[in-house]
Amino acid sequence: MQFIKLILITLLLACSSVQADVGMITQLSGEASIAGSSGSQAAVPFLKLATGDKITLANGTRLQIVYFGNGRQEVWKGGGQIEVGGLESKSALKPDVSQLPPLVVNQLAKTPAAGQQGKAGMVRVRSLGNPDAAAHLDKQYADLKRNAAAGDTTPEVYLLSGLVELKEFARAKTLLSDLSGKTGYKSVVEHFTPVVNAGAASK
Repeated sequence: MQFIKLILITLLLACSSVQADVGMITQLSGEASIAGSSGSQAAVPFLKLATGDKITLANGTRLQIVYFGNGRQEVWKGGGQIEVGGLESKSALKPDVSQLPPLVVNQLAKTPAAGQQGKAGMVRVRSLGNPDAAAHLDKQYADLKRNAAAGDTTPEVYLLSGLVELKEFARAKTLLSDLSGKTGYKSVVEHFTPVVNAGAASK
């Protein structure tokens, strides 16, 4: 009986690891669909990805993915198909690749997934556990912004995720207000606005 329990636990862990989030779509311009274990759906920004997911890009589509395990950031330009791996994607297409610092990747991984922004319990409100966390967040954001490619919204996603975790909702609202008037940030504003509002209401 004990041996059977051990086998069941091993199988459950294996299944959970297969379905674990390995990355996230951080930007999408154009049309794309994704097929995974739960079926097919339209790809959207901030959708978390699992190993084995297959993403089909329409002609002219631009897709950006960040892998949580190694900080690999890929920019794909379609059409074509991409298969999500554990640490990088597989495709006949060739991506533009850059590397994000571990601290940035860890924060991006905490971003609520698409469709979960308003759910109870999805807003992280615990402290980062460092009295200088806000200063570190701002410094890392400045470094990230300075080195980011034109049009890359990753620095703002990182900053917003960090502000939510630090319960700095007033700052987050101000940032969202500033971004709402800028080209290319519509998906970021739409995603984080309910996150920030829910967090502010729960304080």
